[in-house]
Amino acid sequence: MDTYKTIKERRSIRRYKDKEVPQDILKKCVDAARLSPTGANLQPLKYITVTKDLEKVFDCTNWAGYIDWEPSSKEMPRAYIAMIKEEDVGFEPDVGIAAQSICLTATNEGLGSCILGAIDKDELESILQVPEDHELKLMVALGYPDERPELVEDRESVEYYLQDDVLKVPKKPLDSVWIKR
Repeated sequence: MDTYKTIKERRSIRRYKDKEVPQDILKKCVDAARLSPTGANLQPLKYITVTKDLEKVFDCTNWAGYIDWEPSSKEMPRAYIAMIKEEDVGFEPDVGIAAQSICLTATNEGLGSCILGAIDKDELESILQVPEDHELKLMVALGYPDERPELVEDRESVEYYLQDDVLKVPKKPLDSVWIKR
């Protein structure tokens, strides 16, 4: 396993194939999140895997803020992992660390993923029956990719663009973000 290579290859996927995500891969993704570090080792996160009523969940999500496009229900993810946190326990960065662990594990298993923060939390908490003492923080969409986004390292822009039906994902050049002291 080459972690750096996986990080370079992993892009947010917004179009998925109509193919079920195996439970063993979902379990592995949850386990990777569970094993992720948390502040003071409080481990305040729990995970709800979703493979049924996908359209209800999909309707509570928003996609691609910089792209003038939303996936259709035919392109929707075939699984989600809801990340819930005990109220007043732990630290906000714990959620992002665990989400990245889910995404990297999914990539190594041949899945695409997208971390979703633009969600209707109240509606999803109801649909997913989130316990009263927990709060939904993020959703991670999962499925087999039906697109192939590419990293573009020579742009200063953050705006995605389509070229030859390939989603181009610009990243600032290393020298523009690395401050050497």
